[in-house]
Amino acid sequence: MLERLREAGWDMAEGASTLDLASLFYDNGRMVAEVEHHYERQELLLMLTSPDGRQVTVYPVYGDSLETTLDAIVGFQDRVTPDNFQEMLGELVAVCPEVYVQEGEDDEPRLLVRE
Repeated sequence: MLERLREAGWDMAEGASTLDLASLFYDNGRMVAEVEHHYERQELLLMLTSPDGRQVTVYPVYGDSLETTLDAIVGFQDRVTPDNFQEMLGELVAVCPEVYVQEGEDDEPRLLVRE
């Protein structure tokens, strides 16, 4: 995972490489994307933050589809904006078996379905 994202221009987050966690971020000038990967639990966490501080947290439950999940994230990293992030998440849903999204700290994560 680290190699795939670093090749696509992602940077390591400060202090974010431990034995069980990797964290990288990518800023396309319109949104900052941050990915955390919990190796042991095989969990991926994607946070999209707009310049005004609004944040969407996405939980891709990738199963055997880590590579295609990362491909989708890299595929939209330069195109994602506060106005189109829902469309970009649709690209993730198309390749990842299960994707949950949480649009505010107090909101419950909800399952995204392919339309």
